[in-house]
Amino acid sequence: MSRLEQRAVFQALPDPAFRLDRQGTVLDSNAAAEAAWPGASLKGLRIQDSRLPALGGQLPDAFERVLAQRIVVTIEHESLVAGRPAHHEFRLAPLPGEELLLLIRDVTECRQSDKALRESDAQFRVVTQNITDAFWIRSPDMREVRYVSPAFEKIWGRPASFLYGNPHLWADFIVPEDREYVVRTFSGLTGDARTLDVEYRIARPDGEIRWVRVRGFQVRDARDELVCHTGIVTDVTERKLAQAELDAAHKQLMDASRRAGMAEIATNVLHNVGNILNSVTVSAGLVRGALRTSRAQGLKRAVQMLDDHADRLGEFLLGDEKGRMLPGYLRDISLALRQEQEEMITELEQLGRGIDHIRQVVTMQQSYAGRAGVVTAVRINDLVEDAVRINGQKLERDQVSVVRELASLPKARLDRARVLQVLVNLIGNASEALRTSPPEARRITVRAEEGAGRRVRLSVQDEGEGISAVNLTRIFAHGFTTRKHGHGFGLHSCAQAAAEMNGTLTVHSDGPGHGATFTLELPLEPIETLT
Repeated sequence: MSRLEQRAVFQALPDPAFRLDRQGTVLDSNAAAEAAWPGASLKGLRIQDSRLPALGGQLPDAFERVLAQRIVVTIEHESLVAGRPAHHEFRLAPLPGEELLLLIRDVTECRQSDKALRESDAQFRVVTQNITDAFWIRSPDMREVRYVSPAFEKIWGRPASFLYGNPHLWADFIVPEDREYVVRTFSGLTGDARTLDVEYRIARPDGEIRWVRVRGFQVRDARDELVCHTGIVTDVTERKLAQAELDAAHKQLMDASRRAGMAEIATNVLHNVGNILNSVTVSAGLVRGALRTSRAQGLKRAVQMLDDHADRLGEFLLGDEKGRMLPGYLRDISLALRQEQEEMITELEQLGRGIDHIRQVVTMQQSYAGRAGVVTAVRINDLVEDAVRINGQKLERDQVSVVRELASLPKARLDRARVLQVLVNLIGNASEALRTSPPEARRITVRAEEGAGRRVRLSVQDEGEGISAVNLTRIFAHGFTTRKHGHGFGLHSCAQAAAEMNGTLTVHSDGPGHGATFTLELPLEPIETLT
């Protein structure tokens, strides 16, 4: 390379550059150096005296090393520029003869990035080594484990280093019942799935089974290139155990609530049966009394009298005083027996109707005593009538009238046992709310209509004691009741039953003394249209 070419390269260097002699005297400088120190010629001056006094003690030795050993020497220096830390790299390289090349590069940004990276790395390690969750990083193809935090050992009972040499053995720690699903879920992270969230069980070396939750993520760069996979593992065993206990308690509560709701139905059924039995008992007593006092005994005596005078019957009927009275007596007995027969027929018919009514009530109770959750075809208006009928004795006792506003609704698929439970409770509660009302105001309105969005709306409205604003917010809470002898299960179980049927149970009241309206809304799945 000619001297001219060397000069061109020297001038084209992007960093400030100086050509020095053995003592550090500036022989030449490039355009970048002159731009860095404009208006001042450094030629003939020693660089360590004019511009780098802070390095004055280091440069002479460095000059000697570079020229003697023909090597490149780099010196880094930190200083304050405008009150802020600045880092520069001074690189000395030998030139032909006794000359040196000095390159000055500002590496402040680079050093700050390095420092930030080191601090970030230190913070990362502090976090990952102290959190109770395990943190992992895997290669894009998931075949290499790049990092596992120490918490892995606390959860799995195995050292974290185990995975570095055996990246695929983690699946062996999963209980067999969960393994296939978990491996399939993880494989999706290498494809289109950018995240995963999965819970599964692992077996520790001591045989203990633990539940873990793994949340995994794809890490991508600015060009959307997959860089690695990372994830957090949380030991959720205690939560799972607590959830299992909560689920068991909730099931017991629901069973108790359902039993309480069905007990309400059973109580009303028994009241109805008892009321009918009273009528049956009266009818049976009347028939029994009529038979005991029947004029049939007089007929028996008249027949005996005829038998006693059979050999001279004509003489007895015409000549004997008793004989002459016997035809009239028989006529009176005939009329009396006919009247007795009609009266007993009437009472026996009443007795039969009572027995049939008992059979109908019992049959209805049996039809609703099946397992809740069974969906069957139901005529909604018939269901409403059954709920009113089951509450019949209570309504009669409380002198409550029922107004029915039932639209023409299609036959639909519903959980009839649960719907009846809700309606019976609502009607029974409405009757209770009217006890202190004047007799003429004891009225319940039961409505059945089709609501918006293919839903059926069943409502029970009373004009009774009403509900305060405070109680409206907790009316459906378990254990809450305003009744002296209430158990607080009824409305809570009704709300739960509505939710289990994908429906809602709501209440509206304008306050004490203004009555209340409870509304049950359920999805309407019609199977035929009624005309």
